[in-house]
Amino acid sequence: MTVTTTARRYAGQTAEERDAHRRERVRSACRELIGGSGYASTTVERICSTAGVSTRHFYQHYDNKEAAFIDLYDSIISASGSAAMTSLAETEGRPMVERVPAAFLAYLSPMVRDVRTARIAFVEIMGVSPQMEEKRLAFRESLVEIITTEGSAAVRRGEITDRDFRFASLALAGAATAIVYDWTLRPGRHSVEHLESMLADLAVALIAA
Repeated sequence: MTVTTTARRYAGQTAEERDAHRRERVRSACRELIGGSGYASTTVERICSTAGVSTRHFYQHYDNKEAAFIDLYDSIISASGSAAMTSLAETEGRPMVERVPAAFLAYLSPMVRDVRTARIAFVEIMGVSPQMEEKRLAFRESLVEIITTEGSAAVRRGEITDRDFRFASLALAGAATAIVYDWTLRPGRHSVEHLESMLADLAVALIAA
């Protein structure tokens, strides 16, 4: 058994570990290229060159450029969703006016902390393909569901008045998309902390006022 395990390793890594590292390098390259110059101008060859992987290895993991982009987008929305849920768990029992803004900012954190990620999440995913649009809408729906659930619970506790939480959630998501992307384009933009403060105020006004 020991001999077999050793034979399967190369440079101290198993085949599975090498595959995982290649995929991570491809995701990083896609973030840099698509987040910098756009999806349309990014080619598989540029991704491979930036990632330091061969095209043969690329096509072992992905059918095409879109598949690699979907993998990157999945990792972004997974990080956003996990951050939001962690925030909600950490603020359990606190008023909604504290919980919702905190969770919303946690959800937006990967975007506001990296302008390339913001461009990918808010601009470059638009119009890529029906599959990508389906993923975008599914992710947005998960955000609506979280806010609706939290809002309904706050109404039952008597913290806020009832309202159309779906409408409020979509308004918040749409406004945040426009605000964050506009912020990334401005050379003399406000600090991240100032942006987060404004977005938190917006969340309270729309969801928890």
